[in-house]
Amino acid sequence: MQPFSIRHGKALLEQRVRVSMKNRLRARLWMTIQSFNENYWHQPDPSDNWSAKTNHVDQTESKLKRLLGLLELSSRAAEGAVGIEAYFLKGYPSCALEVIEQFAEEIAEFGESGKDNAVKFQAEVNDAMFAFECPWRLSDGRFFQIDADFFHNEIVQKGEDMLREKGFEGAHDEFREAREDLSDGRTKDVILKAFKSFESSLKTVLKQHSGDVTELLRLFREAGYLDDIPEAQAKAMCKQVLASIATLRNELGGHGQGNAVVDVPRPYAALAVHLAGSLNQFILDQYLRKTMVAPITSATNENIQ
Repeated sequence: MQPFSIRHGKALLEQRVRVSMKNRLRARLWMTIQSFNENYWHQPDPSDNWSAKTNHVDQTESKLKRLLGLLELSSRAAEGAVGIEAYFLKGYPSCALEVIEQFAEEIAEFGESGKDNAVKFQAEVNDAMFAFECPWRLSDGRFFQIDADFFHNEIVQKGEDMLREKGFEGAHDEFREAREDLSDGRTKDVILKAFKSFESSLKTVLKQHSGDVTELLRLFREAGYLDDIPEAQAKAMCKQVLASIATLRNELGGHGQGNAVVDVPRPYAALAVHLAGSLNQFILDQYLRKTMVAPITSATNENIQ
């Protein structure tokens, strides 16, 4: 994964992305990193039997130096911000974020318990961010800026977690990219990718490789995924509610807007992410409702008869 400062380099330079962090928060996060650090032996050269002792922090520093193209990990933010600890504590706030991201990736790939440890690490990082009112959250190894904790925790994050857990990889990747574009201020791209995420969720559920959103929603309804309400209301849901994100895409996200090119304000891009999170979650909930195994009691009753 590319470091935070490379992924958001232009946005940071133009101050479209701003990261601020209290010193006490940095200290807490560094102590969190230390608590998850682990020493181990590794073989630097696979063709050689020689082994060396290392740890996750050292490996994170080596990886960051390579990815950033630096012979020595350092930041111009402060004199003496050299080495991973000083880079984290004294460098630009974005330096701390990229250390955390790379450290999370390092522990996730280590051993059988790596992924579980990465989940625990992410939870502790986000707890610290919440406690110190820092508007950044770590999700799937990447930091995203949030506008409201309620929308992040209950809609955006939950929607992304469900997509990842249920095997909707395409929709998950598009949703994650939409969130990242929101951090960068690429508002039109946010709307396009949020819409594509919703479209991909529908295609995955329906096992379709093509079709516009109107056709996909019709197939979704006809497949019985809205059969828990009357048909007339189901049609209205498809047209007025589930298709709402398509309206955003057509009116604000489309590049073919003729002479009336629209500059999309950030709140509309945030709305697209929140809508995609809610709608994806609804599609998955209805899909799971229809694909759940029938209760054992039904089969038992048939056998008795």
